[in-house]
Amino acid sequence: MDELVLTVTGMDCRSCEERIERSVAKLEGVRRVSADHATDRITVVVDQASSEAAVRRGITAAGFEVKS
Repeated sequence: MDELVLTVTGMDCRSCEERIERSVAKLEGVRRVSADHATDRITVVVDQASSEAAVRRGITAAGFEVKS
């Protein structure tokens, strides 16, 4: 398993965190996801079948921008 830590812009509250978490959690291979609007970070634990590109698309689909 791999851990991805990404900087995301646009999160302002817990509701934003939940929206990202729901979007990313349903991706194949995602084992755990946690977003924190105070630090603008999202941490995702994925297995080998999931890619960082898929996680980035999930975040974008939720309406947020990945900075790194």
